Amino acid sequence: MRHIVELPTWLWVAFGLSLGTTALVADTSGNPYLGIAGRNVFRLNPPQPPHTNLPPALLPKVKAVGITTILGDKLALLKVYLPAMPPEPAKEVTCILTVGQREGPVEVLEIDEKAGSAKVNNSGTVMVLTLERDRPGPQNPFLPPQPPPLPIESASHR
Repeated sequence: MRHIVELPTWLWVAFGLSLGTTALVADTSGNPYLGIAGRNVFRLNPPQPPHTNLPPALLPKVKAVGITTILGDKLALLKVYLPAMPPEPAKEVTCILTVGQREGPVEVLEIDEKAGSAKVNNSGTVMVLTLERDRPGPQNPFLPPQPPPLPIESASHR
C-alpha cells in the first residue's frame, strides 16, 4: 500500500530552492523599497537647517509728541516712522492711543501724564518715551548776523 509518487528530479530541486529563498531576501518589514533607501544610491543628504544669519528687522522709530487727559481718558500722541517694507515705501503715521491700544507694531502699555512719559511696546521691545527727550529742537537755529548790504552806486555819479 505504499505508493511513492515519483516526480521528476527537477521538480524536487525547484521545490527545495523555493523553500530557501526566504533566507536570501533581506528583512524589509513589509516594504520592498527600504533596501534602496538604506543603500542611498543617489547619495541623498538630510535637509539642512535654514540659515539664521538674517539681518535683524528694523524697528519703527516712535516719538512721543504729547500726552492729554481730555474727557477723562489718558491719551498718548505718537508719531511712528515705519521703515520701508517692499513694495511699500517708508511712511510716517501719527496716532492717538490710550492704554492697551495698538497701531501697527506699536502698543501703549502705560501713560504717566505727570512725568510726561509713555511706556510702549515697539515690536516686542518695551521702551519709555518722554516728552523732554523727544521734544523737537528749534525750527530756526541761530544764524550769525549778515553783513550790511553794500551801497549801490548809480550810473549818474560816474
